[in-house]
Amino acid sequence: MPITIREARASKSDRDWIEETYGEYLADLTADSTGVFPSLTVTGQGVAEIIQGWFHDDRCTVFIVLREQEPVGFAVVQRGLSNSGDPKRHFRLSEFFIRKPFRNKGVGRGAAMLIFARYAGEWTVPEQSRNPGAIRFWRRVVSEFTNGRYREQRGQGEVAHSFTSAGPAGAAGRSVSQRPRSGRRRTC
Repeated sequence: MPITIREARASKSDRDWIEETYGEYLADLTADSTGVFPSLTVTGQGVAEIIQGWFHDDRCTVFIVLREQEPVGFAVVQRGLSNSGDPKRHFRLSEFFIRKPFRNKGVGRGAAMLIFARYAGEWTVPEQSRNPGAIRFWRRVVSEFTNGRYREQRGQGEVAHSFTSAGPAGAAGRSVSQRPRSGRRRTC
């Protein structure tokens, strides 16, 4: 059961799927009682406005996660602004969601590996500090991707995993097949 990702910018059906699924994503975040994700009524933005913001921001790449060509999740990668003296590219996995029926089956792991391998540079994967399931998941996935060479920082209500990806050149031979993993995941 192959896991793939595709850029969603050019596809109206992908945008529509993300918009339909976004409520499930928000419900998943509030189910963990993280208490940090504001409701749409507080921010004044609607789902369509939030999602369109991703698609109109040139620094964002929105991905659909597919299992056997069926959409099962989405991810948003933000490219950071590099300092003038810093030649490295910076990336942040700002959103990541896999629908509940597809969790604990290697889908999130496989999608994350594909995303990290796609871009060479410095990566940050933030999680809410009140979401221990996400922290465990990302600690495990990032550790596997980097062979344990990553940094973990806590602050401002987040846990952030930082690491370097060699990009496509470093991904040669890297397995992204599905493997059952132990432990429970929350948002991914």
